Amino acid sequence: MVTQPVRATRSNVRERDWTIDIVRVCSITVVVVVHWISVRVTVVDGVVRGDQALHGRPIWVLTWPLQVMPMFFLAGGFANTLIVDRYRARGRTYADYLGLRVRRLTTPMIALIAFTVALDVGLDAFSEPAAVAAADIVASPLWFLAVFLISAMVAPFAVRAHDVSALLAPVVLLGCSFAVDLLRFGGVNRFAEWNLIFVWLFCHQLGILYARGTLGPVGDGGLLLIAAAGIGVLIVMVVPGPYFPTMLGLADAPVSNLAPPMTAMSILAVTQFAALVLVSRRLTGWQPHGRARRVITTGATQLMNIYLWHVPAMAIVTGAALAVPVLLPSDAGTWWATRPLWMVAAAVVLFGFVRITGRWDAFCARYAARTATLPVLAGSVLAAAGIFALWRCSLSPYGMAGLAALTVVLAAALLTTTRRITPPAGCSLSSARTR
Repeated sequence: MVTQPVRATRSNVRERDWTIDIVRVCSITVVVVVHWISVRVTVVDGVVRGDQALHGRPIWVLTWPLQVMPMFFLAGGFANTLIVDRYRARGRTYADYLGLRVRRLTTPMIALIAFTVALDVGLDAFSEPAAVAAADIVASPLWFLAVFLISAMVAPFAVRAHDVSALLAPVVLLGCSFAVDLLRFGGVNRFAEWNLIFVWLFCHQLGILYARGTLGPVGDGGLLLIAAAGIGVLIVMVVPGPYFPTMLGLADAPVSNLAPPMTAMSILAVTQFAALVLVSRRLTGWQPHGRARRVITTGATQLMNIYLWHVPAMAIVTGAALAVPVLLPSDAGTWWATRPLWMVAAAVVLFGFVRITGRWDAFCARYAARTATLPVLAGSVLAAAGIFALWRCSLSPYGMAGLAALTVVLAAALLTTTRRITPPAGCSLSSARTR
């Protein structure tokens, strides 16, 4: 991207795609709801317990259509392609692109770190196990942000690879993830987490194909055939084995194709990609209006804040309920019957978090991102490494976790200058949209 600026044309730069924004909003809704109903917290004989609430063969089947993480990375690949094309068209450098992109994804973490550290220190004074549990729970979704940062870092090279050969990168990534699976099924597990890169970058590459309209010449029948072939391959992978029958960890199926991801996730992504192209063709030229437009726009621009804060929101509601144990029924039927009220309460708390963190984003947007190559590269690597370490160690002020938190703060500082600017109206650093 630094040597050959590419002129933006109608063929390689797409306008805003409302289908992608709808995908983002629907996907984050699924993630939030599933996380909010997946753990049943109860108090039995004064002991707090957290158990998986989802189980049973019907839920096993539902985990497949409800597995939306590939769509997050596909949407990210679409957005990154548009940004890369615009930077190329303006003759901007890799550091120009990377500094702002990574800064937008990193600074929301500062607010989460500050909140969790304060919560952890406060809980530690009353109950060390509760403090440890809170730090682990809040950190559990952070793998997504670490991998998403890596996808943003490699996006210019991924786009260039597509423009040289559209299928080369997806085939290589698919082959690498399959090789990791073979090792894992052979008893060699130490490479399993490499698929956090291979599988999710494959999904990101599908987003580049979508942005470029690579499947444009394929008719509806061909797309249906691709989707059907993907489903057929998944059946062959799962029914005889050795791939797992669920896409989420459940009470009666703790090991799934998600953690760490496996090639079955990539095949599911291909099926979802074909379905997305089919839907987008039917929404060509369509735009939402009124309240629907506001909801979609707000959801898309606050995507990262919603993702980062939906677990703390439910943790706050659950923590408050611990003071009144009757609100944590041990009977499963009563527990499920009260879920709608719990989700409403968590949604109110989440709304408050998003409003506050949106102001933090606006404050950060007043300062220009750094564009010098060395600090930008250093800040980007430190951000991804620090967030990955927080996911592995928990979000705590102590030990290695505390060092990882400081690393993320240092990364944000490296990526930010003290030069004041006027940000675009409505700018949100947590936005996954392009500007």
